[in-house]
Amino acid sequence: MKLSYKRLGNILEDLLNNSANCYVSSAFLAKKYNVSTRTIRSDIQELNKELDYYKVKIKNKRGSGFYLAYLDQNLRKQLMKIAQSNLPASSSSERIIEIEQYLLVNNQIKLSELTDRFFISDNTFFTYLVTIKKDFNEVGLKIIKSKDYYYLKGTETVKRKFIITKLINKSSNAYIVGFTEQEKIIFANIRLDRLKQIVHSFLQQYNYSLSDINTKNIILHIALAISRVKLGYSLEKSHQLKIKGNVSAAISKLFINLEKEFCIKLNECERNDLIYHFAINYPECVTDKIRAKTNKDINKAVRIFLKNIKKEFALDLVNDPELCINLTQHLNNLVKIKKVNGNRKNPLLSVILSTFPYAYEIIAYSAPYLEHMLNLKLDDDELSFITLHVGAAIERQGMKSTKKNTALICGNGISTAALVRAKLQSQFTAFLNITGTYTYEEYLAGKATDNDFLITMVPITDAPIPVIQIDLVNLNNDIIQLSEYLKSLNNPYQKIDKLFDTENIYLVKQNMTKKQLLNMLIKNLESKAIVNKDFMQKVYEREQMYSTAIGGKIAIPHSLGYATKKSKVSFARLSKAIKWDEKNEVKYIFLLAISRDDYLSIQKLFDFIVDLQTNPTFRKIIDKSSNAQEVKNAISMLIKKSY
Repeated sequence: MKLSYKRLGNILEDLLNNSANCYVSSAFLAKKYNVSTRTIRSDIQELNKELDYYKVKIKNKRGSGFYLAYLDQNLRKQLMKIAQSNLPASSSSERIIEIEQYLLVNNQIKLSELTDRFFISDNTFFTYLVTIKKDFNEVGLKIIKSKDYYYLKGTETVKRKFIITKLINKSSNAYIVGFTEQEKIIFANIRLDRLKQIVHSFLQQYNYSLSDINTKNIILHIALAISRVKLGYSLEKSHQLKIKGNVSAAISKLFINLEKEFCIKLNECERNDLIYHFAINYPECVTDKIRAKTNKDINKAVRIFLKNIKKEFALDLVNDPELCINLTQHLNNLVKIKKVNGNRKNPLLSVILSTFPYAYEIIAYSAPYLEHMLNLKLDDDELSFITLHVGAAIERQGMKSTKKNTALICGNGISTAALVRAKLQSQFTAFLNITGTYTYEEYLAGKATDNDFLITMVPITDAPIPVIQIDLVNLNNDIIQLSEYLKSLNNPYQKIDKLFDTENIYLVKQNMTKKQLLNMLIKNLESKAIVNKDFMQKVYEREQMYSTAIGGKIAIPHSLGYATKKSKVSFARLSKAIKWDEKNEVKYIFLLAISRDDYLSIQKLFDFIVDLQTNPTFRKIIDKSSNAQEVKNAISMLIKKSY
């Protein structure tokens, strides 16, 4: 069986790869494939017709998304093979990619050959040619027409760069786990599975420990070199890089093996280029001379970088040993990569920007300290790598902050207190820190201070903090009561919900520009003394960094740094979406005014807003709301449902 067109295969692959999360929303698919949600629904209907033979059905759960039903493991493998098979292009953009790829592997191509091969008319080709010329011009390649023939003019180095950066999709689900259909087409003249086997054996033999994505990067660069050499194209120049002697010897043996296996000859430029890309993905192989003075500098830079985050964002990450080790190692490798003029691309960049916008901003704001001390220039890709390390540390700190301090007040003796304490610790070790066990007299003497609440076996009515009373006879039921109380403390629902007030919710009917809208929202916060006078300036400074649009027609404008007296969110729903930046239109605006003291405790706010991107219920109920109170009720319901 073969599916009708390529997008059906892509959607089926998304559904098969998303088994852990189960659901894939139409909004997510529409954004990913640059089509409308109506088109996605039509695609799903067509897929269901074509999958009926296998007794498989794609179902839609309201508020969640599409999922595959009636699927066992064997059938999953069979359908994945169908999804990844070579299917006809389903859009003009896919045909353009196929034509570009064809131009890269052929010296001269007649117009009639192109139109016949891709089933298009002359006029359609000329329409595509505008985009194709633009794509090639961006990297320094030119399409030349000679009589009725077309050919590509440019260096082999630039052509290979185009293939790696423009034609290969590193964000594809199959990028790491196997070879995408596009990769199989590009490298159709070599056995990719055999190459993968050779590279993996090489890495294992010499105990070179690389991440999956770095390993795949190396395999692709080797595949590109072999494929181009077999087609008769060779590099004219390459990077010169000194690596460790033992690694150099090992790679030389790998080259001999590759030449024999694929019947090619790698010249010096080809070998040097592959060594360079190996070093980019495995910086540990670069000679020690290149990293001479960096270790001490990096440790110092990391400390200053984290201290600045603490100063500007009230996030104390300085004493997180895991973060310090990971950042130091990452920067150590990065310094070596930059020393050899290397650049790395993060295939998760767009995901990080839309999923962890505030964490990314913290890094972008504090990055100049690292750049200055280590003589680096950190681009968006490198900032996103660092965001992952710091984001994990923020999550760890958030988990720690949910652990509450309590003291146990017991008047029945040491043995009873020990029994109850052991019982509580075994039940609530992840949520409870028992700071001490005290008698009632010790409590009256003020020894049970600095706690979030008290657990007592003695009646206490005058405590300045909450009290949970338990009884040894009824301990199991009292533990249930304590559990409910801890849930209420650790549930961020109430704190997030209080950020939204009806007086800061706006249903905007008139046409407004982005600037007019932001000015209106900010001035209203200023009039209520919620933000400082420099809040507007800092919001616009933040807008200059990169877009605050996160997808799903949602934007989260906020200040660069803190300029807020108390934490509030100003929300606007527009009747008609407005242009937010060069790529995004926005209809739902969350203007965040977050105070320094509240930042860590309301981390879940950002998770909540990011999740709204793919939540069709959000758009449906917000669009139906006719006043601020209905919007407030809808947001409260969505927050409560999330937590």
